[in-house]
Amino acid sequence: MARTNFQPQSNSPRLWLARLCKWLKRGWAEMLGARRNPSDRDDEQRVRIALAEREAFWAELLRTVPDTLYVQDLVGGQLLYSNQNLASRLGYSEAERDADGNRFWLSISHPDEQEYIRRLLNLRVGMGEGYVQRSQLRWRHRDGSWRWFAITEQAMARDEFGRVTRLVGIAREVTEQIEANQSVQASERRYRALAESLNDIIFATNSELAIDYISPSVQTVLGYSTTWAASNGLESLVMQPRQVEMFYNLIRTVRRRARDFAQVDLLRRELPVQMMHVDCRAADGRHVPIELRIMLIWNEQGRFDGILCIGRDITLQRRADEQLRMAATVFDHSTAAIVITDAEGGIIKTNEAFSHITGYGAEEVIGQLPSVLGADRQQENQLGFILNRIRQQGSWEGEFWLKRKDGETYPGWVGITGVRDQQGALTSYVCFFSDMSERKASEQRIHRLAYYDGLTQLPNRTLFQDRLYNSLQQAARHGDWVVLLFLDLDRFKPINDSLGHAAGDRMLKDVAARLAACVDEDDTVARMGGDEFTFLLSTCADRDDALKRAIHAAECILQSLKMPFSLSGREFFVTASIGIALSPQDGGDLSQLMKNADTAMYHAKARGKNNFQFYQADMNARALERLELESDLRHALEQRQFVLHYQPQFLADGLTLAGVETLLRWQHPVRGLVPPGDFIPALEELGLIADVGDWILDEACRQIATWQAAGRSVPRVSVNLSARQFGDGALEQRIARTLQASGISPSCLELELTESILMQEVGEAMRMLESLKRLGLSIAVDDFGTGYSSLNYLKRFPIDVLKIDRSFVDGLPAGEQDAQITRAIIAMAHSLGMTVIAEGVETQAQLDFLREHGCDEVQGFLLGRPMPPGEVVASFERC
Repeated sequence: MARTNFQPQSNSPRLWLARLCKWLKRGWAEMLGARRNPSDRDDEQRVRIALAEREAFWAELLRTVPDTLYVQDLVGGQLLYSNQNLASRLGYSEAERDADGNRFWLSISHPDEQEYIRRLLNLRVGMGEGYVQRSQLRWRHRDGSWRWFAITEQAMARDEFGRVTRLVGIAREVTEQIEANQSVQASERRYRALAESLNDIIFATNSELAIDYISPSVQTVLGYSTTWAASNGLESLVMQPRQVEMFYNLIRTVRRRARDFAQVDLLRRELPVQMMHVDCRAADGRHVPIELRIMLIWNEQGRFDGILCIGRDITLQRRADEQLRMAATVFDHSTAAIVITDAEGGIIKTNEAFSHITGYGAEEVIGQLPSVLGADRQQENQLGFILNRIRQQGSWEGEFWLKRKDGETYPGWVGITGVRDQQGALTSYVCFFSDMSERKASEQRIHRLAYYDGLTQLPNRTLFQDRLYNSLQQAARHGDWVVLLFLDLDRFKPINDSLGHAAGDRMLKDVAARLAACVDEDDTVARMGGDEFTFLLSTCADRDDALKRAIHAAECILQSLKMPFSLSGREFFVTASIGIALSPQDGGDLSQLMKNADTAMYHAKARGKNNFQFYQADMNARALERLELESDLRHALEQRQFVLHYQPQFLADGLTLAGVETLLRWQHPVRGLVPPGDFIPALEELGLIADVGDWILDEACRQIATWQAAGRSVPRVSVNLSARQFGDGALEQRIARTLQASGISPSCLELELTESILMQEVGEAMRMLESLKRLGLSIAVDDFGTGYSSLNYLKRFPIDVLKIDRSFVDGLPAGEQDAQITRAIIAMAHSLGMTVIAEGVETQAQLDFLREHGCDEVQGFLLGRPMPPGEVVASFERC
């Protein structure tokens, strides 16, 4: 076997592997043939020597090969041959490499490639004829570094089924090549990323001056793609043809000289960097000024290699130049005075506004220190502080008292900035100031409007809450007590509505003056809005002192309001309801304390007004319950939660049904059946009583029609009217429509009114009652005897029935006064032709007394309780 036929210097692992397989097979065949044909003992000896020489040659040859050559038995899993120990090259001992080579190489392979290696191992057995399997793998060196290897494997022997039983492979370390390639690629990526990230437009040409690169920043700066820019050239980008021609003249000069070797050196000296300015049009039509730097490129041999051009958008630079020009204009025409000094503080320049504000001409102050402008009283105190602040922070701005040439002092808003050069050395100061006299006056007016009530000149809600917050903070730190009073005038709205807002405003001003006189100068009285006032008393060291001060202030306030107020030549009286809350017991924060004082004030109103009440913990619970009740009431009508019950009314015999009285009940989904006394007053306060009253009329008439349709004739159904309903001028029309819609006779319906309703506006009440009587209705006066009815009016009202109030019936028959009043009412009603009905009859003795003295009708729990419509039918049958 000739040594010259094997060339390990080949750079192709695949070619090297193919030759190795060929030579190995041929060498083994020759050696086997030589062993089979020894002619004699000498020939056999010569064969052994020849074999030894060949083996020595192959061993020496393979040891010199830098790559690892190996032959592996796939059936037994054994490494048949390797010219060098690859594991040793990676720093591993023979002991660390176990018998299972595949397992060892998997253990030191890179985690990202282990699954890939398993697939390669599985593919070995099925290699096709002449197929070379190539891969690049990473194995971990003993020192922890990763080494790259190019692996090339090819089948060497197969079994009778064509499966590979033995293969030969080459492992070549390529770490340096891969790292070098990666470094080159990384450098290329960095430079390309740098070029692409720059806002400058970069384009380059080759030695023939044909453009071979344009940076993507052309898209960012001008909005054109690199392809469009390369194909259209400068003619489509630059707005002025003259600038395009200048560029191409330069290109032609470079091209001509670059071809002449004698001109190259001259070209390099004359055109190291060429600057041009061109005006480009962006894709969106914008005008973009570009500064173009043109540089010649030379290769390693000093020959011309092309042109590199860098175009920079100088829009901001031009804008800065314009701003400098504008700054000069502003300096000359500014309404604020501007002074420029040198580093020592000497004035070197002023503007016109300076002379207008100070009265000094520029020539009078040039060279002087700015202290000539300061007021003497602050000069010494502030100048040192201002200079230190400028040295530390570079500028100072604030309020400063200045002096004019005539000696007048005025507040000025002053700003001073130190100007430094590139080395940080202070070179000058720029000072501006303006006269704040008018601004100060305006601020005082604005402050007055923002924090004081325009009518009473008392602090408003904003200022009061600010003072209360500060007082609570201070009291919390020192353990003091804070007293808060909420006041609401009781009868201000009727006065304001009847006399007009002008008279109401005069009264509020007088009230504010009286309230302010009731407290000390350290206390705060504020108008919260409308007729609501609040008081913040100065803090007290202990609770008893706080209570005494609160009581004294409240009593003084109530006493001051007892005196009449003179409005429009007449005297008027108002009272107040006051709620008092103390901190910390009634709340430590502003909102809680104000809410509790407000709650106490409403409690004072509920207690009859013209009094003061201290906050108690259960007030909020009652207030919350009332709020929930009111909220539910607003939805009760639309959700059909109201129902009507009917209480039977009998003749005096107690057996004959004379009619029924309609009574409102509230079937609450959670509370159940709510008594009328718990919600009727709330309906009146919320203004819902009129809507509910209209529903009662409609429902009562509908029920009458239902009974009549079922053959149950009810002699009379009595319905109560509220004051709001009765005062509505459209009541007659509404009842007429209801009667017409239900189809019942008006004689079946009786309307009940309290005597207090009738006596509010007697003339209007008379007119309304007459219109209702024209409809054919019956009119009853409820709760008679509890009001202040005039008998003169009573005899003129078209009334059919008088109802004796249950307060008189309760005392019968033992109560002598109740008995006399009852007998008198019966006698008077009969004399006026009216029917008398007594309500609240609960005992047989009461019934006997009423029957004995001629009472016409009775109703009460003795004879029948209020009941649903269905139960009333059964009552009809019993009667």
